Amino acid sequence: MTIRLRPIAEPELAAFAAIATDPVHAAAVRRYAQDLLARGAMRLDWCFLAERDGAPVGRIAFWALPGAASPSDIVLFDLPWSAPEAIGAAMLRQAADRARSLGAAALGHVLDTPLQAPQWQAEPERRRALLAANGFEIRRETVRFELDPATPVPPPVGGLAFRSMAEVGEAEFRAATERVTEGTLDRRIGDEDIFADAQGLQHEPGWWELAYGPDGALVGLVMPALAPSMATIGYVGVVPERRGRGHVHALLARGTATLARIGRWPVRADADTRNTPMADAFRRAGWREFAIRTEFERTLAG
Repeated sequence: MTIRLRPIAEPELAAFAAIATDPVHAAAVRRYAQDLLARGAMRLDWCFLAERDGAPVGRIAFWALPGAASPSDIVLFDLPWSAPEAIGAAMLRQAADRARSLGAAALGHVLDTPLQAPQWQAEPERRRALLAANGFEIRRETVRFELDPATPVPPPVGGLAFRSMAEVGEAEFRAATERVTEGTLDRRIGDEDIFADAQGLQHEPGWWELAYGPDGALVGLVMPALAPSMATIGYVGVVPERRGRGHVHALLARGTATLARIGRWPVRADADTRNTPMADAFRRAGWREFAIRTEFERTLAG
């Protein structure tokens, strides 16, 4: 049995969306792929059919923030899950080789449960086992939240003064991101440059704000932004010495109001499953919990 990945041509997009997919979801998967292509988060030559002796048996694609030169994640990964080992291993190995050749140092993949749009990822336990057997490690698990357009915007909370990045400047804002990530409960945030990562999301300097207390000291920040397929809270955080005083509710209310004013839907965000205070803040602000997301990553060095 020989498995080969090959990039698709534009007329094959419908076949790409339908392969190894419940026919009920094929049209929705195609719309999602078309949306990613239109937004520049995916390219046609990053969409691959897996063929066994010339017949298509699966699909996989690369994803990146718009404008990035190399892929960062795999998406739309599907194959016959009744016996995934041989086919899936070959697909992941060849995808890793291609991503490495494109300059990627690592590949991520997210698994959302329960089964839902836009990727309709069936057989989550088999997916987990296949990823683990092929070098992918769990980096983080999050609770996913969504804001209903009909949810009332939280009223402003007094006691804090807000200044945007347009006012304070990029250097001061970057320094603030380093302060609020000290001692974070988020398993991934502490290892990353949050400011640099969030810069890859569409935003305006006036959306990102620092919050100050009556004494003029920094309390925290909130960073609303637009991702390729949703609006989101890129990050919200409180400096260590001010935690536990309810400031996160004021910051999230401020960010929620900004997203409502922008008017891009859906509006979604994630809270690490270990970060109970942040998850509680989303619930209190009227956000609806709708999924658990498991984030996997495989390094491509060598």
